[in-house]
Amino acid sequence: MTLLEICIFSYLALDLKNCDACVAGSESYADFREQLLSQSECEPLIEEYCSTVGFPSNPEDFVKYLRQELSEVAERVDKICADDKQVKINQDGEIVLTRVPSTSEPKEVEELENKLRDLMPERSILDILCNVEHWLNWTRHFGPLSGSEPKFKQSAERYIFTTFSYGCNLGPNQMARHSRDVVTSHMISYTNRRHISTAKIEAAIRDMINAFNRFSLPNLWGTGKRAAADGSKFEIYENNLHSEYHIRYGGYGGIAYHHVSDKYIALFTHFITCGVWEAVYILDGLLKNLSDIQPDTLYADTQGQSAPVFAISYLLGIKLMPRIRNWKDCAFLRPSPDATYEYIDPLFKGV
Repeated sequence: MTLLEICIFSYLALDLKNCDACVAGSESYADFREQLLSQSECEPLIEEYCSTVGFPSNPEDFVKYLRQELSEVAERVDKICADDKQVKINQDGEIVLTRVPSTSEPKEVEELENKLRDLMPERSILDILCNVEHWLNWTRHFGPLSGSEPKFKQSAERYIFTTFSYGCNLGPNQMARHSRDVVTSHMISYTNRRHISTAKIEAAIRDMINAFNRFSLPNLWGTGKRAAADGSKFEIYENNLHSEYHIRYGGYGGIAYHHVSDKYIALFTHFITCGVWEAVYILDGLLKNLSDIQPDTLYADTQGQSAPVFAISYLLGIKLMPRIRNWKDCAFLRPSPDATYEYIDPLFKGV
C-alpha cells in the first residue's frame, strides 16, 4: 500500500466517522440525511408535540421560556447556596465543595445482615430461572421464528438451559458437559439459532421487570423515576468485529452499557465498542424501554455529557444529569443583563 492510499483511507475513515461521507447500502455508515424527516413533514407536527411537552411552538417564545426557566433556577440555587455550609465560593469566584463528614456504621447493621442471610436461602441461577418461569411463564416468548408452536417435548426446560448457557457465557459445549446428558451441545446451539432472537429476549426481560416492579420492597428503594447509566468492560477475543483495545483498562473487549433503575433492576443493556463516546447511546435505554418502570431522570459519569445529547434530552422531557468534567472551567450565562444574585453572582461570566 502506497503513502497516497494510506492518506486517502485515513481521511475516508475520518469522514465516515464525522458523517461527511457515506456508504451506499450500509446500515452503520448510511447517509443520515435520508433518515431524517423533511421540513415540510416536521412543521405540521410541531404544534402538537410542543403542546404535549409544554413548550412554546415558536422560536421567540421558546427562547423567552428558556430564559425564564434559567432565571427561576438561578434564584432558587442562590437561596440554597447562601444557607448551605457544604457549598462555598472563594475569592476567585470558584465553587468549593467541602467534604461530607463520615458517619460510623451502627452496630445493628451487622445483626441485620446476619438475620437477612438466615432468612434468605442460597439459590442457584438455574433454580431462580425455574422459579421465575413457574411464576411468569417467560419462556412463552421463545419459539420458532416462523411463529409456530415449538415441537420440543419439554420446551421450557430447553429454553431455560439455553438461557443459562449463553447468559452466563458458558456456551453450548460446557452446558452439555455439566448437564449430565440432559441436553447436548447441538440442542443448545440449535435452540439459540432457531428459537431465540433479540426481540424475544427483550420481551421476556420486560415480563421480569414488570413482575419485579409489583413487589413492595423495591418501592422502598426508589420511585422508578430515576436511573443511572454506566458501562462495564468485558474481555472478548481480539479477532472480533466488536473488539477494540481499551486505553484506560487495557486489553481487548467491549462495553456492556447498562441503564439501572433506582429500584435496583437493569432496564436496558447495549453492548458497544470501547472507543465510542457513551453519550451517543445514553438515551437509547429510556427510549427503547417499554417496561412499567419509566424513569425521566438519568444520571451518568462524564461519558454521559454531550451538548447535542443535552439538547435532545431536554426536548424529549428527559432530565440528563451526568457528572460534568472540569466544571469549574464552565462559564455560566445570565438570563438577562440586569440579572444579579446575592451569593452565586461571581459564577456568571456573560449573558
